Amino acid sequence: MLFWPKGYTKISLSILTIIIIHMGLIFSPLFLIFQSTQAVDISTSVNVSVIVCGNGIKEVGELCDGADLGGQTCVGLGYIGGTLSCIADCTFNVSACTSGGGGGGGGGGGGQPSTGTKVIIQGKSSPGSSVTILQDGRVAKITQADSLANFRADIENITSGTWSFTLWAEDRERRKTVNFTFTTNVPQGMTTSVTGIFLPPTVELEQANLQRGEILNVFGMTAPESEISIYIYSSEIIKKTKAETDGTYLFLFNTAPLEDGSHTAKSKAVSTDGLLSSFSQALAFNIGKEAAPFCSKKADINSDGKVNLVDFSILLYSWGTPKNLAADLNCDGKVNLTDFSIMLYHWTG
Repeated sequence: MLFWPKGYTKISLSILTIIIIHMGLIFSPLFLIFQSTQAVDISTSVNVSVIVCGNGIKEVGELCDGADLGGQTCVGLGYIGGTLSCIADCTFNVSACTSGGGGGGGGGGGGQPSTGTKVIIQGKSSPGSSVTILQDGRVAKITQADSLANFRADIENITSGTWSFTLWAEDRERRKTVNFTFTTNVPQGMTTSVTGIFLPPTVELEQANLQRGEILNVFGMTAPESEISIYIYSSEIIKKTKAETDGTYLFLFNTAPLEDGSHTAKSKAVSTDGLLSSFSQALAFNIGKEAAPFCSKKADINSDGKVNLVDFSILLYSWGTPKNLAADLNCDGKVNLTDFSIMLYHWTG
């Protein structure tokens, strides 16, 4: 049985639409757009580059594109002459260049290999993390970041059109990043390369209830040697630290400046090559003599190992003022859209 909260008219039509989508287990661009409001903080400018190989324009990251060789020639590449051309993957074809020994220059691909329609997604996460990529809500690829936190996924056999992609990573300690979502047009018969993605750090708090003046340990993983900014709210306090060579980071925050009550902590990172991540998940903690109200902080409210319609119905029944404190996922004394977004993040179906 699905419980419906009293006062449900307070829930906006757009949120109801998303609720209906999840009740039907339908993953659509609307769902991805909702998730992206969590994944990309509006105060963070995250630049992602999209390069299209096959459009006849040499762009950053390409050696050439069609007839556009970027001014390069066989002679410029060290040959004595010949005709330089470009192959379909936007690299040089030097088979018609000539060297001092006579004959063809060799060393380059002959002919024009067909690339088809393809999307290449490249970015950073944390070393050894598992990166999942959704294409309009369906898993398109799962790849692993290398020891320097770099990952790459080639999505082939994709049809042309406008697609939404959502990425998240799970670090070596099985902590998940929040989602990163972008939409791009994929031209027919071309390779679209998306670069500059830096997934948010993972974040964890050692404890959620502290006395004022105690130390709050904030830690997680990101790309090696990245600069980490820790944001503490209610009043904004920003502290900086640096990730270790293995991607781990730890900041010991003295809670003395904080008032008694509920607060949150989140982080973001800047990699050594200048990539800026969006914010991590915001985690709640409590300062004061009295412990924070009980809440499980688990989206799996009924503890059956799944986050699905059963948990969702409990959350709806407890909407507004919690009738079931386990549905208050962020421990703020009420069940609202914040708790709903946390549940969506952990949804298993």
